Amino acid sequence: MTERIAIVSFAGRFPGAGCDLDRFWANVSAAADCSREVPAHRWALPPDRCADPRVANPDTVYSTRGYYLDPFDPDLTDLDLDAGLVRALDPLFHLVLDAGNRAWRGAETARVDRSRVGVVLGNICLPTDRVNDLCREVLGAKVGLPTGTPTHPLNRFVAGLPAGMLAKGLRLGGGSFTLDAACASSLYAIKLAADELLAGRADAMLAGGCSRPDCQYTQMGFAQLRALAVSGRCSPFDTRADGLVVGEGAGVFVLKRLSDALTHGDTIHGVIAGVGLSNDMHGNLLAPAKEGQLRAMRAAYARAGWHPQDVQLIECHATGTPVGDAIEFDSLRELWGESGWAPGQTVIGSVKSTVGHLLTGAGAAALTKVLLAMRAEQLPPQANFAEPAAGLRYANGPFKVLSKSEQWGQKSGLPRRAAVSGFGFGGVNAHLLVEEWTGSESANSGRTSPPKFVAVDGRNGSVPSENAQAEAIAVVGMGAHVGSWGDARALQEYLLNGEPGEAHAKTNGWALASEPCPPGFYIDELKLPIDKFRIPPKELEETLPQQLLALQVAAAALDDQANGRPKPRGDGDPTTGVFIGLGLDPNTTNFHLRWSAIATGANPDDASPPLTANRTMGALGSIAASRIARAFHFGGPSHTVCSEEGSAARAIELGVRALQARELGRALVGGVDLAGDPRLVLPGETRVPGEGAVALVLKRLADAERDGDRVYAVIRGTGVAADADTALARAAADAGVPRDSALALDDAPTLVGDTGPRPVR
Repeated sequence: MTERIAIVSFAGRFPGAGCDLDRFWANVSAAADCSREVPAHRWALPPDRCADPRVANPDTVYSTRGYYLDPFDPDLTDLDLDAGLVRALDPLFHLVLDAGNRAWRGAETARVDRSRVGVVLGNICLPTDRVNDLCREVLGAKVGLPTGTPTHPLNRFVAGLPAGMLAKGLRLGGGSFTLDAACASSLYAIKLAADELLAGRADAMLAGGCSRPDCQYTQMGFAQLRALAVSGRCSPFDTRADGLVVGEGAGVFVLKRLSDALTHGDTIHGVIAGVGLSNDMHGNLLAPAKEGQLRAMRAAYARAGWHPQDVQLIECHATGTPVGDAIEFDSLRELWGESGWAPGQTVIGSVKSTVGHLLTGAGAAALTKVLLAMRAEQLPPQANFAEPAAGLRYANGPFKVLSKSEQWGQKSGLPRRAAVSGFGFGGVNAHLLVEEWTGSESANSGRTSPPKFVAVDGRNGSVPSENAQAEAIAVVGMGAHVGSWGDARALQEYLLNGEPGEAHAKTNGWALASEPCPPGFYIDELKLPIDKFRIPPKELEETLPQQLLALQVAAAALDDQANGRPKPRGDGDPTTGVFIGLGLDPNTTNFHLRWSAIATGANPDDASPPLTANRTMGALGSIAASRIARAFHFGGPSHTVCSEEGSAARAIELGVRALQARELGRALVGGVDLAGDPRLVLPGETRVPGEGAVALVLKRLADAERDGDRVYAVIRGTGVAADADTALARAAADAGVPRDSALALDDAPTLVGDTGPRPVR
């Protein structure tokens, strides 16, 4: 038995309820559907100009219904942030600051060392309102659009900075980042936050997920994918189900080790018993696979020491898409087997029928529902369910969907137990198990004594004494494409030559910019063999270079690791995961420019081609990692991570930790950034822009030596903090070496003073 993780506070903001979780629960327990028509002025191209019953017609949607938040003023009580600055930032920042601050204030924090508290949030890497405004400001004039009021430059960093701003406002020093694991993001964030607590690197964590992208973009994109519900109604598992309906919102949870929560006198809303993660190894990026879902679920139950039949409530991923819901239901039936259960013994449902599909925030909404159900001791009903869909093995099976609430009694004296699933585009899977806290340890879910700690120094916190020196990690493969240097060898020769490179103006991407392109180290051309990755030519053409560049260097790193040796053949590699650092590609805002042009009578083709199914998938941030995993049939956790300028370093750290925890046997890590876009170059910028991507293959050093891998370098310690000195001290402690003997090879600068992402050493 091991230490477990307590949820000691949570807060959120959801459609139909705002920040009132009592109202949220009332909506869930009444099986209410909180969808509505899109509010006025939310779309650049008004609904009456783009509504069209034809499915997947360019620049149109066949439904204008969604689950929308009302405007609000964020609760900035006690936050160390300038209110004027916050007002100038995107509504996504407001959403994160509001939910995170409310959650933090609900926990017992007086005895918590804030230098050892971090933030991990799921956040979809798509354009938002203020990023769209920035696009109009920089590029709009060339297509005949008014540029509008100047946008605050920090809105460029909407992918990773919201988590950093929350950490800054709460004066937290444990580091912050966001991740995009598609619809499983919230559960991934909670799992990674729990890892920090279990390893003793943090004493509390804020984790969860948010989603507040441009809602016209998501509506257009899902319409092109033919996934949007024609009915405008989300009906998981129901015979009338015809697609998903998009929602927006956020949920943030404060996590502590259970032993600390008890010591601090926290209210314990639930105890996390286990989380399982996986990635589908086969199929396409849009179709879920039962094999990957089952691996995630089985991993969660193995960690918890539970049987599937121990849970009384399963909060499913179920989005209302008939194919996806059927595969998820079939996965559950296979997990449970054909015996050992009674008909209808466990309730299943999906909160998406009440608040819609919150994308990267979906798991946060789902877990919020489960915790409130435990508090109320009620098994909740599901909205929009009347008759099970044909093809589900529903009759006389172990699962039932409720039309009205039922009392949730305890089973054989055990705590109430529930499961939460998140299955996303790209085959990203997560399954979380949680139980209520009854005030005493149950027979099958206890803990041993809390981990013992040894102080590093008074300022820099502590590390577990049993892990005073982290396991060494070897770099065994490298791939790179930086500027005009198309591979790692060319880059090596340039760097070792010592001669300064010649910067040049970018030859593409600046046609609509009003300012000239500054000299930089740009990638003017990217070539990918059509047959290498089995990507159809049309899909290849319509995929953003960010994804393709990451794929190119990943393949090069894997080839470099193989070093001429034959690559293993088989059904896939479930022990390799992918972690890619990136930010929002501003090219995703081109479609807003197009729709604005249509609305004003300008020529939309001057701005951008129309959003298509391929362009929708080719612009999703999470797919940069998923495309790599799918190309090489990797089944370990695979996702993108954003800490702005520290993103690649954070991706490396996540890969190192997964290897040290023996959750993976190999990690492909790296970063990609096409920073030469006019929307990313700050006015008066003095730094020389550069573009590129780098990928590394990591293994445990002992495994690399056993397998005969070429070892380029060894990573012996990593450290994360809100300032560089503390980060370096923590890295030295992680490596088990004195602070003064550690050498930082990269300054890992913070972004825009203190408000940016946390340096990683």
